[in-house]
Amino acid sequence: MFAMILRVYSYLYHFVLCLFLMGVAALAISSPSILNLAMLPWSGSDLKTWLLWGGLAGLISIILAITGVFRFLFPLWTLTVVILMVQGFLIKPYIFEDETSFYRVLWMIAGAALAFLASLTLFRPTRSHRA
Repeated sequence: MFAMILRVYSYLYHFVLCLFLMGVAALAISSPSILNLAMLPWSGSDLKTWLLWGGLAGLISIILAITGVFRFLFPLWTLTVVILMVQGFLIKPYIFEDETSFYRVLWMIAGAALAFLASLTLFRPTRSHRA
């Protein structure tokens, strides 16, 4: 039961993240201004493309995991998100506005790490319920 709660948390965390990524990409594509997210390794039109297709890939991985069609893709997606967050916010020279924004990012990374650990419950064998 606890593993199921963690898994639902992981699905919801990444569902919201994917919608956010696709929303930012849609706004950036429809806007003439240049999108700049210093925490990500891409820039310009490549950034818009990666945000859009990355968000779509994340949604597909969630759907495949929930339906059980290809559930092993979702942990790879969650690991990729954690790696990009740690690299972009902590390893690269990212400048935070203040201490509060730094702690918010740490909470966001902790949430992504927990979602990754929760996604690993997909590797557990399923138990059959007996009546």
